[in-house]
Amino acid sequence: MNTNPMRTNYMNIAQSNNDKNGFFLPDFCHTRSVFMVILVSELLALILTLVRFQSDIFWLQLGKYSLIIQWIALLSTAMLCLSRPVLRRLSDLHSGIISYMLVLMVTLLVTVGAILVENWMQNGPAINLLEHPGLFGNLLVSAILSAVMLRFFYLQAQYRRRIVIAADAKLEALQARIHPHFLFNSMNIIAGLIPINPVLAERVIEDLSDLFRASLAEHRSQVSLQSEIDLCKRYLGIEQLRLGDRLQSKWRLPENIDSVSIPPLTLQPLIENAIYHGIQPLIDGGVVSIDVDIVKDSCLIRIENPLVSAPSSKTATDGNKMALNNVRERLDMLYQDKASLDMQIDNEKCVVVITLPLITLPIQTNDGVV
Repeated sequence: MNTNPMRTNYMNIAQSNNDKNGFFLPDFCHTRSVFMVILVSELLALILTLVRFQSDIFWLQLGKYSLIIQWIALLSTAMLCLSRPVLRRLSDLHSGIISYMLVLMVTLLVTVGAILVENWMQNGPAINLLEHPGLFGNLLVSAILSAVMLRFFYLQAQYRRRIVIAADAKLEALQARIHPHFLFNSMNIIAGLIPINPVLAERVIEDLSDLFRASLAEHRSQVSLQSEIDLCKRYLGIEQLRLGDRLQSKWRLPENIDSVSIPPLTLQPLIENAIYHGIQPLIDGGVVSIDVDIVKDSCLIRIENPLVSAPSSKTATDGNKMALNNVRERLDMLYQDKASLDMQIDNEKCVVVITLPLITLPIQTNDGVV
């Protein structure tokens, strides 16, 4: 089964208990939903008791209302839970009408049962259910509250859908801002190679074409950490053609990083900044160090590069903040407060540290995805 853990994580945050397919009713099979139904039902019983307050029978009246309302609420919850697979396949209008009718049907049956049991316990004469005030009173209250709650669930689902759509659009826009930035700098490298070594420039163009074909093949909210590192190594290879021995890279990687996920093009803009604002201004160049550590449920990535001047220098501290802010904003959208990006600058070096929650990708096998 092909899944996307990062997308799943994001949708869970945005849609809470609603289905990922956008079904507007909460999952009444979930324990938390049942608890909320019980709590709201008991609150309603208390309100009705206070409205008809009589000091001598307060607790008796509260118990009576609680018993009837809880039965209606729990049986309605059970019916909505059992019918959920069918309701999910219907339109919002049809599923809303059916849910509404189910609640009213349960209210009718419980109310009739309660009236008959109460009359039997009191050894009363035969009664006409159609003339009993409690029957229509309960149906009226249930009809109003059910309509209000279904409308609330629907509007809440629409609001959450708009949040997801807006967030996805913003995420795609942020992603798109990285690609032209990468392309612009890469084209400058190729332009510098053309008059010197056109054969090498042609090979770099082919490598760059393969690189973009891989990164733009589909819109993804995550890629494997290994593929992101491979992309960065190819970028470093292109940059090294321009800077020669002045640019050196040092990698320290843990084992089994194929299954660790990361937002695409997270490391490449940071490594690009390290080269353009750290290595390139230095006469003798320097080393860009990339360390990756897996610590419990977090992935720590540390990128370090030397600087040409003290941190008070405008060149050393300002640099190109677009990529840094872009990556930080994307991490904030995808992970909220579970991820961070910090930059530390001193007299000799700049260190960028990314902390990500550890999310694993499905393992590819010959039989499919596990």
